Amino acid sequence: MRRFVAQLVFIFAFIVNINIATAKTLSYIPENPEKALIIIHGYGQSGEKMQWMTDKLKKELENTAFYYPTAPDKAPHRGYQWFIIPIFGAEMVNIKMYNRMLNDAVDNVVFLHDLIDEIHKDLQIPFENIDVAGFSQGGLMALLTGLTNPNHIGKVISLSGVPLLLTEDFGENMIVSEPDILLIQGDNDQVIPINSIYMTKQTLDGLEISSQDETIKGMDHTINLRAQQKMIEFLRDQ
Repeated sequence: MRRFVAQLVFIFAFIVNINIATAKTLSYIPENPEKALIIIHGYGQSGEKMQWMTDKLKKELENTAFYYPTAPDKAPHRGYQWFIIPIFGAEMVNIKMYNRMLNDAVDNVVFLHDLIDEIHKDLQIPFENIDVAGFSQGGLMALLTGLTNPNHIGKVISLSGVPLLLTEDFGENMIVSEPDILLIQGDNDQVIPINSIYMTKQTLDGLEISSQDETIKGMDHTINLRAQQKMIEFLRDQ
């Protein structure tokens, strides 16, 4: 754990200065949608920054509504964040720092649960037909959303996600659902180390929750065409 957090430090070296923002959710809703997919952005981004995925996804996933929420907290330098990034320093190499991030993430998961409830109510889409995918910070948020949602949503995809670990404050008792899960990671990712996918897999295995994992050769910290195709195939699989 100490080695992993040390690897992650250099990319998360920001002074925390939280500002609450007005969260904004963008969407693409076809006629008579039968399914919905929530796509969660990463650190310093916004829902708008993820809308580039719509053109390809709407061709491949017919009758699916797409939602792009923006995190409720402003990031210190630009964009928005789902959870804080601790200050750079030796104290970062400590499970307590990860616990701090995770606690903040769990607080903001409520925002995503509320969005799921709204989609279910407004579009009359069954909870099991609502899926969640997230990139980087959003990958961890997608996992937390699926595992802690009492309405048992459909599928969860973590794309180059911050790893999921159990902590003193986030234990097995907080997990109330077992969605279908896909973990995708590039083996050339210089932001979220490749071992993050194995750490998340180990956590899920320990919880006896099955998951699929895909390592994309040569992919860095992005969502390339291969990752998009793996994501589409997983969402199509009945």
